[in-house]
Amino acid sequence: MNSISWLLAALIFLCFTVIFFGFGRDPIRSFAVRQRFEDEENVDSQSQKRIDAFLKDFDGYLQSINARNKFRYLIASGGFLVATLVCLLLAVAL
Repeated sequence: MNSISWLLAALIFLCFTVIFFGFGRDPIRSFAVRQRFEDEENVDSQSQKRIDAFLKDFDGYLQSINARNKFRYLIASGGFLVATLVCLLLAVAL
């Protein structure tokens, strides 16, 4: 009975391993402006430069978040994999 509970825990941790590994491989998509302005001829070049600079900075921010999230999720996936292996060892040993 005790080894069945350890096998069940191993199965749960294995599911978390797969889920978090998938999270690590699925980045936040880059930002895209679908419709800039309704009347584009009224936008001066200075405003357009500011908007373009903001969009460039925001895309850089999203890329840094993607890199951090990928690292965090892969570390979490590795931790769940270790927990899976420990549960399997306990199921065999007990």
